[in-house]
Amino acid sequence: MKARHILVPIDFSDASLEAVKMAARFVKWYGSTVDLMHVIPLMSYYDESMQHLGVPFDMEKDIYPKVLKQTNEKLHDIAEEYIPKEHRGQLINLVGRKPAQVIAEQGNKSQYDLIIMSNTGSHKTDDCRSNITEKVIRYSEKPVLSIDKAFDEESVHEILVPVDGSEDSAAPLAEAFDLATTFDAQIVLMHIIEPYSLGMEVMPMTIEDDEAVYQALIKNIADYFNENPELKLSIKRKEVDFEDLLIREDGSNSYSVKLTSIVKKGFSAHTEITDYANKNSDLVVMSTHGRTGIARVLLGSTTAIVAELLSKPLMTLRPG
Repeated sequence: MKARHILVPIDFSDASLEAVKMAARFVKWYGSTVDLMHVIPLMSYYDESMQHLGVPFDMEKDIYPKVLKQTNEKLHDIAEEYIPKEHRGQLINLVGRKPAQVIAEQGNKSQYDLIIMSNTGSHKTDDCRSNITEKVIRYSEKPVLSIDKAFDEESVHEILVPVDGSEDSAAPLAEAFDLATTFDAQIVLMHIIEPYSLGMEVMPMTIEDDEAVYQALIKNIADYFNENPELKLSIKRKEVDFEDLLIREDGSNSYSVKLTSIVKKGFSAHTEITDYANKNSDLVVMSTHGRTGIARVLLGSTTAIVAELLSKPLMTLRPG
């Protein structure tokens, strides 16, 4: 997996420290360089209020330099505690009105391969992922791994990859394969057949042969691998339907991961995905783009809702 340079946004909460611990695991697995980042909220309202009151200091000259110095010291202490010296990158302090946008813009710079961040941070929410985390997923051009707690390789046995038959949904399989080989885990493909609704009336569930859907999905994925030979991935069919092998041939080396496919009928893809994942999977890897036209422009609605409801670690990727 490409994880040479990782960005970790933190707000100094206990929750955000889990993202730093997670980055330290990636250092062990992939030899990554880790940059730590903190966004200081832009306090323009207070600045303007103090100017009206005639208070003899301004935020730009008197407040922000002190805050920047304090946060830089905190970042240094955290980096020193969790990240080995030879893998420490930059300590980044930025001031911004919209923290999620500042984080995404920093992460989109060419040197980064991955953003790791906490689900919640200091802003508690009833959703599994905070508004800031969801917006970073929305704006980021780079993969985002959002977690509740740092995990190790022994705790990941199953990686779920939701697919809808499009190339975009198949793209995350390359990263899922790399993670599966690191964790000695299996990959589960999940495809949900949804009904269509019109007004208040729900049309009868589309009746399709699950085996035919499975065969079509595997063919689409195999075609995607053939069209992208740089991935060096292929599917080896087994005698039992819904059970295959994902293979990578790299010179004289060959690696394989068990690939299980699940085809389900359900009233909403996001509900079926989150229900299954929360009960069975240890990590979900999915595309931020889907099959529908609007999803190619905005964050796919299924991915957005899964991010809100999923309690397990989630890695999202924007297809190239």
